[in-house]
Amino acid sequence: MNRRAFIRLLGGAASGWPFAVKGQQPGSLIRLGILGPTLNNPASTVPYEAFRTVLGESGFREGQNLTIDYQSVDDPRGPFVVAAELTRSRPDLIVASGPETSLQAVMGVSGFIPVVMIAINFDPLARGYVASLARPGGNITGLVFQQLELAQKQVELLTQAFPDRTRLAMLFDAQSADQFGAAERTARLLNRQMPGAAARKSALRLRRRNS
Repeated sequence: MNRRAFIRLLGGAASGWPFAVKGQQPGSLIRLGILGPTLNNPASTVPYEAFRTVLGESGFREGQNLTIDYQSVDDPRGPFVVAAELTRSRPDLIVASGPETSLQAVMGVSGFIPVVMIAINFDPLARGYVASLARPGGNITGLVFQQLELAQKQVELLTQAFPDRTRLAMLFDAQSADQFGAAERTARLLNRQMPGAAARKSALRLRRRNS
């Protein structure tokens, strides 16, 4: 299987981890770097293990013709330090999965290495990372996962469940900032006020230590 087939395989993997790389000689080693969410819960481990299973079934096995360097975007050293470390092994392709910081960090160090983004809850087109999703240009391609319609629907359901309430509140973080914006716009259309509070990781860690 050549690298073009490898791209198609990973682009269609049910786990949602796509690829894009150059032509490969038979028997050569493919080096993959991933900057993504910490593998400490089913939401991240299940798709990753599904991805590895699909690779194995298609003839790509770690230790034989494939190496995977997985780094966490939540590493205490920061995503930009981790992304720089990821590129030192000169991967054939880098996957930037998760919040916008994953893509920002990878873009700063990737050079001409192909980058596949799995953009979660941010719009790479609106923010200028790609020219279009069909023809992104440059060295970036990938997928976008947003839950803006879900956030809007949740506001509608809340107003229906509590028609006498005029103020709604939402707790959000860097990964859900766009969802908050969509929810806030819907609230205004429904004549509701929606103040938001940004969740900070340091505060959450402190709360866990004290509990």
